[in-house]
Amino acid sequence: MSTRSRGRFAEVVRREPIDLAVACHLLAAEVDPAADAPDATATLSALDAFAAQARPLLAARTTSSRRPRFPRAEHGTPVARQTGAPGQAQPGQAQPESGSEAAGRLEGFGPGAGNFDPRIAAETLHESLGLAAGFAGAEDDYTDLRSSLLPDVLRRRRGLPILLSVVWLEVAARLGVPAYPVGLPGHVVVAVGSPQDHVLVDPFAAGRLLTVHDAAEKVRAAGFAFTRAHLAPMSAQDVLTRILGNIRILGARSDAPHMRLWAVELSLLLPHHPASLRRERGELRVRLGDFLGGATDLTAFADTVAAVEPAAAAAARQAAAAARARLN
Repeated sequence: MSTRSRGRFAEVVRREPIDLAVACHLLAAEVDPAADAPDATATLSALDAFAAQARPLLAARTTSSRRPRFPRAEHGTPVARQTGAPGQAQPGQAQPESGSEAAGRLEGFGPGAGNFDPRIAAETLHESLGLAAGFAGAEDDYTDLRSSLLPDVLRRRRGLPILLSVVWLEVAARLGVPAYPVGLPGHVVVAVGSPQDHVLVDPFAAGRLLTVHDAAEKVRAAGFAFTRAHLAPMSAQDVLTRILGNIRILGARSDAPHMRLWAVELSLLLPHHPASLRRERGELRVRLGDFLGGATDLTAFADTVAAVEPAAAAAARQAAAAARARLN
């Protein structure tokens, strides 16, 4: 990532609301020179294209759900029948909408418009993104860095649950569909709708709809007791922190210190981050031969936590002294 792109990343993550797609695009610039473009045009255009593909389907399903039904008699026999040519409006009826007209009216689609059905929106995203476009994940994605980089996820249509959730969220936003990320332990999903009225979907499983029981099973499988707090919305910073945390973990497991280092450095640009990241960066810098920089980070960490974690502070100061000694 260039100095310009990192500066742009810092600007984006400190602005409310955070533009999650742009932030994820800039994050990918650490390893993909093609992503080192601060305007993120290619990434945003790809998301626009997927939304354009989903829009007619959502319009058709929304229109169909509002179509009036014939009143039925007590024993289930229609009490009135349409006459005239098929598709011809009857007296007192509105002219039928074309697909393009319905799509144009999606501008007012949403909870406040009185026509929003979370299930219809969730099923549309499942059909368009999951089935037609082929976005989903597999177990081997967890060991592939590309699964955490949004431009690669958009090209490959494969990724970790959290990156696929970003795709769902960004396409939903372009359709005027309210949605938010839900950070289950080890598995991010998406809630389509509002916290009061929503449907859960799993983008890793191509957007399959989940029940609360399904979500609870995922939480218990991760070793936690399920509570309703697990279904709370994540913030955009929570999402970025988790994406970068995944990269740090992958870097540790694959013994890739440079990967861990840039993930730590981007995490430190977020408005809120734990002090332990300074220690982690210091240790990585020492490992990679930047003894002075590592010692500076370790000392800064020690100064920050000395009052509450004296043992950790003392260990960091000792490591900083050892790093400086290697300069002689």
